[in-house]
Amino acid sequence: MSIFKKLLTNKTGLNKLIIKNSVIAGTIIFSSFGQDVMAKGKSYIAVEPLVCDLVKSIALPSDKVTCLVDRKEDVHDLKINPRQAQLLNSADKVFTLGKEMTPSIRNWENKKNTVVVGISAIDIDDNSDHGGHDDHANHDGSNDHAEHSAKVDDHSDHGGHDDHTEGAFEWAGKFQLSKGSYKWSFEKVDGEYADPAMKMVILKSNNIKSSEELAKELLGSKDSISRKNNGTLIASNKAFILNFDQRKESTVFNVDIKEDGQYIFFTEHMPFEFEATQHFFKDVLNSDVEPIAQVPDEGEEHHHHHDHGGLDPHIWHDPHNIIKMGDVISKSLKKDISVFNRGDRKLINERFEKADSLLEALDSWIVEQVSSIPQDNKVIVSKHNAMGYYGDAFGFETISLLDFLGDSSSLRPDNISSTLKMLDEEKVQAIFPEQFPASKLLRNLSRQSSVPLASNQIFVDGLMMDGNTVSVAVHNTCTIVDSLGGSCNKESGSNLESEWYKLSD
Repeated sequence: MSIFKKLLTNKTGLNKLIIKNSVIAGTIIFSSFGQDVMAKGKSYIAVEPLVCDLVKSIALPSDKVTCLVDRKEDVHDLKINPRQAQLLNSADKVFTLGKEMTPSIRNWENKKNTVVVGISAIDIDDNSDHGGHDDHANHDGSNDHAEHSAKVDDHSDHGGHDDHTEGAFEWAGKFQLSKGSYKWSFEKVDGEYADPAMKMVILKSNNIKSSEELAKELLGSKDSISRKNNGTLIASNKAFILNFDQRKESTVFNVDIKEDGQYIFFTEHMPFEFEATQHFFKDVLNSDVEPIAQVPDEGEEHHHHHDHGGLDPHIWHDPHNIIKMGDVISKSLKKDISVFNRGDRKLINERFEKADSLLEALDSWIVEQVSSIPQDNKVIVSKHNAMGYYGDAFGFETISLLDFLGDSSSLRPDNISSTLKMLDEEKVQAIFPEQFPASKLLRNLSRQSSVPLASNQIFVDGLMMDGNTVSVAVHNTCTIVDSLGGSCNKESGSNLESEWYKLSD
């Protein structure tokens, strides 16, 4: 063999050796890179507590999932603070129900790393597999999800407290009174007064609206007159502080009218809250004195956070919608994983499949529980239009009280009257409060209509203080079923809760 051929042969062998070694080295490097990717978890932010629970149930155990909003906070009123803004901006991804539920997330919704999983991101379940359930419209005949008509909230429904805004009043009543003496009584209800004390303003006037500003000014002033049991009240440009005698079942005040005319009484509480055995206002002959006009105003702190721009965002009350939310989350999480990392992609699929299976089991469990309710009782009455998806899925008519009451700034006796008429005509078995204790408005409606309040609240805006995604569905279902004449198997529901904990822990 010539020297030239030998050199050519050796060069070809050398090239093969170089290529072989390069492939081996590349495999080692790529393998090391893949292991590094698998070892390094992602950092995710989930805005709403329920979304956070769902993301934790599907994400890899190595991923860090941070809940942006505490369960005690109201996502409707969320104001993004600098720390939260920093978390949102630095996260690998942000998961949220969207601006329909959390308006303040609007500025982040269109960013590349934000994933919306709420009403605007999924096709709402049509409930075709729920065993022949009829489609249920709202009480007014409109589609449940075409318009969210509940536009306001009284302050107590989301804060759980009963403090009065300075200068606010809850009720104003106009009376046609003759000169003379009257009695205004306050009784204990269920063993206690609605409040230990209360402010009242009495003005000689024939127009509630034109007197409101003066009444608010007087109620907010510290220059008030204190009165105890048997004290005398007169029309005055000062508010009275009425102190109730805790030793007595009722505290009575004398109302002295100096001349015939129309008088308006502004009170910090609705007078009906202090009625146990008798009407609150009587004349010298002990006859009831009724207002000729009244405004059951609930104060100035009107929250508009249940106005969702024509969309009802409470989609999770149907478990099939949660499954669709989970599908969006699962697909988004897998986009962060290399196509070569089959192990982690498979694990995401397995975790989502477990969540899917549990949610299907939850759906079947709810169907079984609600089937124990007499058909004529299947009406859910609550303040806000937030249970429409639940009603559609499980065969309930859902009625929002605010469809009848309207904006609290425009409450009038005819609103109250139409609400009481509806409760009677629909043979409503229970009113479901969205807080505990129930708001004063619901307590008053219950008292006047004789429709009992459910013994527990329903949670319409997300998770409870304790528990998970399944927990809130089980709690709401058992509250509804037990209140409407059915029988709820809480133990089997608790088993589903426990299984969900294994996913999210």
